[in-house]
Amino acid sequence: MVPRGDRGLSGGVAGVLSQSSPARSFAHLHVRSGFSYGYGVATPEELAEAAADSGMRSLALTDRDGLYGAPRFLRAAGEAGVAAVVGAEVGVQVRGARGHVVLLAEGMEGYRNLCRLVTSYRCSSVERRRPVCPLGTLLEHAGGLLCLTGAVPFGLLPGLVLSGRVGEARGVVRALREIFGEGRLFVELSDDGTAGSRRRVGRVAAFAGEAGLAVLATNEVAYARPEDHRLHEVLVAASNLSRLPGPGYRPTDRLYLRPPGAMARVFGDRPEALRNAVAVAERCAGAVKLSGEVHVPGVRLRSGATPEGELFGLARTGAMRRYGGRPGREVWTRLNRELRCIRELGFASYFLLAHEAVGIARSRGVPVTGRGSAANSLVSYCLGLTSPEPFSHRLLFERFMHEGRRDPPDIDLDLDSEGRDGVRDELMRRYESHGAAVAATANTLSLRGAVRVAARALGHTPAEINELSRHVPARIRDRDALVRPIHGWERALAEPAMRGHPLQDGGRYGLLMGLAARLYGKLWQAGTHNGGAVFGSEGQHLSGLVPLEPSGKEGLLRAQYDKDDLEYVGLPKLDLLGLKMHTALRKAGELVSEKFGREVDPLAPPPNDEETYRLIRTGRNAGMFQLESPGQMNLSVRLKPRRIRDLVAQISLFRPGPMRGDLVTPYVRRKNGLEPPSVPLPELDEILKPTYGVMVFQEQVLEISHKVAGFTLAEGDLVRRAMTRERGPKAMLALRREFVRRARARGVPENEAEEVFSWMEGFSVYGFSAAHGASFAELSYASAYMRRHHPAEFFCGLLNSQPMGFYSPRTLLNEARRIGLEVLPPDVHLSGGGFTVESSGTALRVGLSYSKGLSRTAIASILSEREEKPFASVADLYRRTAVEKDSLETLAKGGFLDGLAERKRGRAEALDQAKGLPEKRGRRVHQPEIPLPHPASWWSAREGGVRRLPVSETVRERMEWEALSLNVSRHPLSPYRGALKGMGVSTSEEVMGLPHGTRARAAGLIECLQSPPTKSGHPVYFLVIEDEAGLLQTTIFRSVYEKFGHLLHREGAFLVEGRVERTDARGFAFGVQRIESLRRALTGSVPTPRVVSPSPGTFLRAGRRGRRAG
Repeated sequence: MVPRGDRGLSGGVAGVLSQSSPARSFAHLHVRSGFSYGYGVATPEELAEAAADSGMRSLALTDRDGLYGAPRFLRAAGEAGVAAVVGAEVGVQVRGARGHVVLLAEGMEGYRNLCRLVTSYRCSSVERRRPVCPLGTLLEHAGGLLCLTGAVPFGLLPGLVLSGRVGEARGVVRALREIFGEGRLFVELSDDGTAGSRRRVGRVAAFAGEAGLAVLATNEVAYARPEDHRLHEVLVAASNLSRLPGPGYRPTDRLYLRPPGAMARVFGDRPEALRNAVAVAERCAGAVKLSGEVHVPGVRLRSGATPEGELFGLARTGAMRRYGGRPGREVWTRLNRELRCIRELGFASYFLLAHEAVGIARSRGVPVTGRGSAANSLVSYCLGLTSPEPFSHRLLFERFMHEGRRDPPDIDLDLDSEGRDGVRDELMRRYESHGAAVAATANTLSLRGAVRVAARALGHTPAEINELSRHVPARIRDRDALVRPIHGWERALAEPAMRGHPLQDGGRYGLLMGLAARLYGKLWQAGTHNGGAVFGSEGQHLSGLVPLEPSGKEGLLRAQYDKDDLEYVGLPKLDLLGLKMHTALRKAGELVSEKFGREVDPLAPPPNDEETYRLIRTGRNAGMFQLESPGQMNLSVRLKPRRIRDLVAQISLFRPGPMRGDLVTPYVRRKNGLEPPSVPLPELDEILKPTYGVMVFQEQVLEISHKVAGFTLAEGDLVRRAMTRERGPKAMLALRREFVRRARARGVPENEAEEVFSWMEGFSVYGFSAAHGASFAELSYASAYMRRHHPAEFFCGLLNSQPMGFYSPRTLLNEARRIGLEVLPPDVHLSGGGFTVESSGTALRVGLSYSKGLSRTAIASILSEREEKPFASVADLYRRTAVEKDSLETLAKGGFLDGLAERKRGRAEALDQAKGLPEKRGRRVHQPEIPLPHPASWWSAREGGVRRLPVSETVRERMEWEALSLNVSRHPLSPYRGALKGMGVSTSEEVMGLPHGTRARAAGLIECLQSPPTKSGHPVYFLVIEDEAGLLQTTIFRSVYEKFGHLLHREGAFLVEGRVERTDARGFAFGVQRIESLRRALTGSVPTPRVVSPSPGTFLRAGRRGRRAG
């Protein structure tokens, strides 16, 4: 059967041969990139560049079971001057025979059919790793596709021929001929250079001649250069969880992008195979074009309604609601202008889809707010997608979308993390008939991951792999320094964290290190975007635009393209993001509502609450959204925010760009009246007055371009985009000249126009969107208000929404204790599933979920059984609930069972009783217990596992830490404060009150270690430690870090010595000059504790905590 679509070359084999010339350049048509995860090595960009360097005019990309790299390949090939051929290697099952074929798209019909075919068999195959396409699926979607029968020796047809199953091979040929027709089916010949390869190629070619099929030369490319064959072998072995040699190993380095001359030599005796490769490439090259057209999602509408009409009605109704029933002229004028732009660009249904998602969330009681540049839109505000009022925040629609900007808009919605999946799944169910999927991510190997992959392939045991990868940095700032042979590791090995590391033995681990250096940054596996969703329409199913596959979550499909590639192919992405702060505030709001007997909306606090701003100005911001990092705490004290506009600026300034551009200090000084604002031109005063003459927001670029040069706001946005996307010098020079020309026409002197452009160009790189800042600031204020006015409920909500935020549950609980909340001990009769508020809002009690290893089923059984009657003993609880023996012991260690034992021995007796009970037989087989992820597991995992209580005086406190990762009874340093005072150690609160220039000593548990970007580019490290008085951020310069940094990666608590600095530029800082292990410092300095251990400092040992430096 000849399928519908583009007609093939006439005359079968003869027609193909007659239209090709052996003098033409060869084209590779069977090429796998790194998107053939665990097999290919090179990126699409590297392959396109290598093809161009070899003089090839065209090149195919045919990754395994998908088109993952197609958009990147099309862009890269275009930039390299190589005509792209789009295809895929597909596993096929035909009449009992299995193997791969290569399908090439001859045009857009072929591309769409290839997308549908991949979607169909990927979503129906029971084999996830190497799915198989049934014959019927191939038949249904063959239009516009050419078929190569697979490489020698593992392709579908060669596999049968070489195994002597010639009859079956003839049957496969008949089936494929029926599907593809004459001129569309080719027998692939590939010579991998292994023993007997020429004989194998000859046998397959002879069969092709007998069957009357054209032969076509390929090289089954898996890497760009011959020296990458080792990386290919390592990836294959590691992805199959085996050591070298991996499954299907072939001792060859020939699977690279051989230049045309080399291919001509290999197939010199079969020139027709070379000619056919060129002929097929010419048929397919450049035939697939994915950019240039936007595919807007379809939406459900009332009968006779249009998307534009529906949006118009909703927006006007929303405007009446938002502006109290009497919107002013400026509201109607702007609303109509935005609606006109949305209509002209065709995005009305996209806004309606976002509105529908918000409606689903609200109907389910799931908190939702918008973020990002969509907040620049008055339509978004009126639809309830975003919260900041556009006029008061000077938000400009043109920063979000305009007629001169053809890329799709991007609406981001933040939802309660616990309700996000339900909202997303409901929206996708509604549009299942159109096709709906989440975006993919292309995950690459970090340096640490590369070490693990190389070590696995080289046969190291799991324990050895863990030891070899421990403390290896995830990334190296100067990647080029790393990938220069083996000596590139010198920079990584010089890091203090790597001191004494096994990889320092280059003689023993040289091969592993060399492989890891070259694997670093390579594509490794597909992932799922955390919120981006794309949708098809009634006229165009999503699977005709992008291949879909199972995401790993039941019922949820994943597009094979990442967010950037989806934008490239014209698919607007709706981000439905989970935000834990929404979860925490919802839970806190529910507690407050229950307390007062009326509904309290935590997202609608009273505005301009002075007590809230006073708390923010103290810098005691732990738990506050976007304000809780040590740097933000410091900036809160310096900037002294008093209104929402100040919070918008604070959030916008504390970003890598503004910090590198040194925007923070002048803003703070001017805001606080320490220096007068200054602007390049008086005309800019109105624009820059709200930010004291400092250009903070990207929107100000649009306004300045409009004010000085008369650009429209849309043209101003194009100026902003040009400045922030590193356009070439020629493009920037042309833009500068146009700006100056138009400014002069408006009476601005040339030198002043030049000055404004240069000033704007320099600052725009560091600017932040005011819409982003305003969206975050409103949630920051809401969280701060809840912390100030409902602290118990707020901290309860935070602790029941972990992991989230900047700080560990231990630190948050200690912060709650510091502000006067009582921490009540765990109790199996009184503890809830999570933390609970008691004593009329003055106390928090630890919940059952903080007992490590306890399952949801076990928690539910405890809560239900105790309602029936109290537990009489440890054995009674064990008998009546779904708690397993190991979990019972953990409950005892955490103090939950203290009330079930004799008061005299308490916890020790409860633990003895738990240990004495037998295992529950049969339960694990029939009702396997699935432990809940522990609320502190995120921090514990980053520590490398907490093995000992950081500081402990009793076995009771040590067990408490092991079971809960919390210090319920008191802060761990409390019993050592006397000894520390005798050593001249001040509390964090005392240090922060010392005058400039004072030398001091402090001690605490590590909370985090960071190394953010700096203006100079020289690394500076910020270590945050915590004691019973609070948090202390310390500054460590490189010279000190090189001397003491190894301790920060191996110990859990420190004694630091340094100097207090107070400056206008930085406010308070504590510059560290010496670091010592607190465990060692305390040895011999304190009385022997009641329970004897090797030393009181033994329990100080713990892995490093928090965000890693570097």
